[in-house]
Amino acid sequence: MKNALKFAVAALLILSATAQAAELELTVQNIASGEGAVMVAVFNEAGQWLKKPVAVARQAASTQVDGKLTVVLKDLPEGELAISVFHDLNGNGKLDSNAMGIPTEPFAFSNEAKAMFSAPKFEAASFSVPTVARMTITLN
Repeated sequence: MKNALKFAVAALLILSATAQAAELELTVQNIASGEGAVMVAVFNEAGQWLKKPVAVARQAASTQVDGKLTVVLKDLPEGELAISVFHDLNGNGKLDSNAMGIPTEPFAFSNEAKAMFSAPKFEAASFSVPTVARMTITLN
């Protein structure tokens, strides 16, 4: 019994050591200017969607070339993920909106999920990511 327990613990340690985190190369396109920054947030749970990301990235919009820039997100959990992106034109770190709550800065979601009166559901924006993946998101 004692040896079986040691074997089980050793097997779990080996499996956790060999589990790989996912990496995503994200190309954001349709960046209208080199002002501000492009903000990326990655989520892996519907209950945390647009609240608590598992990864974030900020890249100066001045690095865009022909309206495109690439962000590499490393150490992502494998499985279902969803992404929210916006172009923070004024560099204040948040998606600005008008008095009615409609965003005034360009934004987009993975799977080209559309916002209709509110953000899309996690399920509409989610995708399964293997160990290494590439994706393109177009800002509105």
